[in-house]
Amino acid sequence: MNRLLLLLIGMLLVGSACKDKKKVKLSEANEEVSAAEFVESFPDIDLPFQIYDSTLVKKPGDSLLVSSKLFTQFFPDSILHRDFGKATPVLYAIGKTTEKNHETYLFLRAAQGSKRACIMICLDKENKYLNAMTLLKSGFDNTPVAYGMLDKKFQITTYRERRMPTGETNYKRNIYVYNSGANDFTLILTEPNEDVFENIINPIDTLPAKNKMAGDYRKDKRNFISFRDGRNDKELQFFVHFERDKDECRGELKGVARMIDAKTAQYKEAGNPCTLQFNFNASNVQMKEVEGCGSYRDIKCFFEGTFPKKKELKPKAFKKKK
Repeated sequence: MNRLLLLLIGMLLVGSACKDKKKVKLSEANEEVSAAEFVESFPDIDLPFQIYDSTLVKKPGDSLLVSSKLFTQFFPDSILHRDFGKATPVLYAIGKTTEKNHETYLFLRAAQGSKRACIMICLDKENKYLNAMTLLKSGFDNTPVAYGMLDKKFQITTYRERRMPTGETNYKRNIYVYNSGANDFTLILTEPNEDVFENIINPIDTLPAKNKMAGDYRKDKRNFISFRDGRNDKELQFFVHFERDKDECRGELKGVARMIDAKTAQYKEAGNPCTLQFNFNASNVQMKEVEGCGSYRDIKCFFEGTFPKKKELKPKAFKKKK
């Protein structure tokens, strides 16, 4: 009899514990949902977790849809603004995993138009928000191959590569760990293929440069900005590449800047928080990163600096012999 009673009590306790970990419908905004219930509703995933850009493009089932209002009950909307600007992307739950006695990691898919991102959110043991990073993006630039990964040691890897016009492959792999003391993701290893960086390909080099601001502005062969003609006098195509701090800090971006006054051009696209400003004078251009362009550079540096204008070599006049 006592055994039966203990069994019934045990079943009641198990039932109560299950209720405490109930799963909620993530697609519906509900102010009564707790952070623990929100997190519990994400599917469990095993490590290593790896996601490719090709997977990111595929639309998940509606059962994984996450309400934006429910999301912002627990997390700052700046997590989404860094990649999508003021636009509100559609969110889908990917999964969750927890490091024993440490942090929990949530993975979400965010989509807006042709742009996709896998966002990783780090939570403490009480499911309170700590920090977040974009693990993988697709549709933001011309990167053909990319992936993100969280391995069994809870090291975070971001990888991207692209095929150069020469046929060579240019890649970059960064490895981070979450640093609880600094509440930040610390870069512990970066690995570009140095041979390809020795031969930087300027994708707009051969385009027309009739605009008075167009031309090449360079400090050296690995730190330069090229401007070429746009669709009209108010636009400039540009390509910037820089390497600093003993090649530990690199950045590269291709885009279209628009003249906002006679001597100032600005790069800014809808849905992309990255904003650059170029101030021209007769001998150089000054570049300034106005808003976060972290997707196009290493985390410890910025798009900034003064670049002297390269003088064009005029052909010598040909004199006829008398």
